Amino acid sequence: MSIVGTQVIAEGGGKSGYTVEFVEQGGNVVSVSLRAQTADINRTNAIAKAKEFLGRIVENDVLPDEMVDANSASADGGQTLPLESDRHNGEDIEQQLDKGLEDTFPASDPVSATITSIPGRT
Repeated sequence: MSIVGTQVIAEGGGKSGYTVEFVEQGGNVVSVSLRAQTADINRTNAIAKAKEFLGRIVENDVLPDEMVDANSASADGGQTLPLESDRHNGEDIEQQLDKGLEDTFPASDPVSATITSIPGRT
């Protein structure tokens, strides 16, 4: 296995955290999302923090053997986090869309073009 690319993506300008993507030569990608609550996270140390996180996962062998349903309790009886697709209901998405449209109001209006020309000879 050979990592041919690494990308650090700032979430919310870095205020929400960072996502680090490791790209394998075959095109497979491993993404690690580091939330802003992670101690002292910034663009320059995000890769090191992601590698540390992945190392702990492998060392402790905590990856499940099959997909875990986020709506059910975890094997140890603790709470599981909701899937990203479950976090937003339709109403929330509509509110976000409306807010986005309001923020871009002048640009969302169609351009009114007025052509003032004098017709030439026929």
